Amino acid sequence: MAVHEWLLAELTGAVEDTGVRAAWIKVSTDDDDPTGLSADEAKILRAAARAGAETGAAIGSHTLHGDVVQQQLDVIEDAGYSADRFIWIHAQADDAAHHEAVAERGAYVEYDWIGGDDQDDECYLDLIERMLDAGHRDRLLLSQDRGWYDPSEPDGGEQRPYTYLPETFLPKLRDRVGEEAVERLTEDNPFDAYAR
Repeated sequence: MAVHEWLLAELTGAVEDTGVRAAWIKVSTDDDDPTGLSADEAKILRAAARAGAETGAAIGSHTLHGDVVQQQLDVIEDAGYSADRFIWIHAQADDAAHHEAVAERGAYVEYDWIGGDDQDDECYLDLIERMLDAGHRDRLLLSQDRGWYDPSEPDGGEQRPYTYLPETFLPKLRDRVGEEAVERLTEDNPFDAYAR
């Protein structure tokens, strides 16, 4: 079965024999190659764009490099789908200028790993405020990439609770940008991004 047919089957029927229909498409790119998409990555993305165009499903991509995201958006648009159905996951890994450029094309920019070890909350607050000031409040998503279970560690290793974003980060964000903006980022944008 071709990749496009497989994606379409899970978006319109069910994921294997689970009885659960897939809601969106997740792809990724090589974290270590900031120069561009491989032939295989482009092929999978074209298939995802075709399946997305037929179903309205969002395409989310684990991509660390903004230049690669621009190439992904070109592939999606060339395949007949729209940049506004694309979510750049882990955008905070690259320069903020890329965030604005991707949002200007209509794609969603997701800041992930909030509460993680790589960046402190102040860095995320600054990134969010910059995007809001640039007029991209409707293109921004927040995530925390928490939980983690490592089967090689006793009891799965150190677990990170899913409460960091609502209990710790969002109060800081409310103080910085206000309740209306927080509602937009945590309620309206996720619905708009993932709904078909």
